[in-house]
Amino acid sequence: MTAARNPSRTFHVWTIGCQMNVADSENLSRKLLAAGFQETDLERADVAVLNTCCVRQASEDKVYSKLHELRDWKTGDRVIALTGCLGSKEGDNLTKRFPQLDAVLPIGRYEGFISDLEARYDYSQGEPLPAAGRTGVSHYVNVIEGCNHNCTFCIVPRVRGRERSFAIPDLVQRCRADVQEGAREVVLLGQNVDAYRDPEGRGGLAALLREVERIEGLRRVRFMTSHPRDLEPELLEVMAASGVVCRELQLPIQSGDDRVLRRMARGYLVSDYRSIIERARALMPDLGIATDVIVGFPGETEEMYLSTRRVVEEIGFDVVHVAMYSPRPGTHAGDKLVDDVPQEEKKRRINDLLAVQKQIAAGKTVAWLGREIEVLVEGADELGRPYGRSRQGKRVVVKRSLAKPGSVVRVMVEEAFPGQLAGPLTA
Repeated sequence: MTAARNPSRTFHVWTIGCQMNVADSENLSRKLLAAGFQETDLERADVAVLNTCCVRQASEDKVYSKLHELRDWKTGDRVIALTGCLGSKEGDNLTKRFPQLDAVLPIGRYEGFISDLEARYDYSQGEPLPAAGRTGVSHYVNVIEGCNHNCTFCIVPRVRGRERSFAIPDLVQRCRADVQEGAREVVLLGQNVDAYRDPEGRGGLAALLREVERIEGLRRVRFMTSHPRDLEPELLEVMAASGVVCRELQLPIQSGDDRVLRRMARGYLVSDYRSIIERARALMPDLGIATDVIVGFPGETEEMYLSTRRVVEEIGFDVVHVAMYSPRPGTHAGDKLVDDVPQEEKKRRINDLLAVQKQIAAGKTVAWLGREIEVLVEGADELGRPYGRSRQGKRVVVKRSLAKPGSVVRVMVEEAFPGQLAGPLTA
């Protein structure tokens, strides 16, 4: 990189993928701001960083499309860098395929790149700039990276590596700093957050939650995403007893058929999953539960799909994220199993399951009519009405109110829609 003096260099981080990617982008933005760079939109930026995903082919395709778009963007001494899962998967192949790409950055390791930028632009650090990241009331915090499971459809272990947990004192300090910046909620993230273990033996996720919930000024703590093999009873007990930890569980089932689960190498049976839900609901009857389902996995027959459909109906999830299976090179399923369910059949199954879940979700929201619900206000909608979320993860519009972001209010639910509740403040 050749030097070119300019006292006001700017950057833009483009992000696709999971919440952990969002948290990584926030971390990178903080480091660039601390180095004296200023954040702006893509058109005005000197440095563009793409934080990428490769869990599904559609995500990869969006990254490639963005790289093609940036060919005309790259003029003068502008810089394009790429990080995230696609960078881990493809490495130097990306710079060969896209000559406009200057660097592929290891996930979370940005210091060398930032030093190169400082040398390139000969930039002297000025006054400290505001921290980047989510400027609203909710902040993401990565507590564990990587995954030790080897689900046959998942590329995460290859691109994110094995599990690496961060120390409880460091995480508490980070969450406390977020609260000082204005956060009223922190969301603890991990590809498998239930696998969190303090590296010095201070405990697992339940122990971390107990420490974080004590932070003065913090009103809520969420965590995602869980794995049925690693969710411990103690975690549910902490959720049930806490006034800060939210009563929301994101627990992917992926399939409601044991034969498909074995082929996916998920490590549990449908009966195991049901037992977790039963135990959780016994402790927290108002618990909000979200799940993930893959339809059309190799070898999934109509009978197997109908087993999944029945499980979705029986459990009654609040939210179901449904995806059609698509083979990912580098995974066992992508490399070894035949993608034998026709695309049209996958589409039929996904549409059928979404229709089933829509009815379930409608019933779930109607059940809140006439009840009082606690809401953390996050902002205002397009009509200027305050909105936020309940502790169970429900989106709630606060009618006839001027409640400010960050405030915690109580709402009497008088309207219920499939994706939203609404009502006035209680007296």
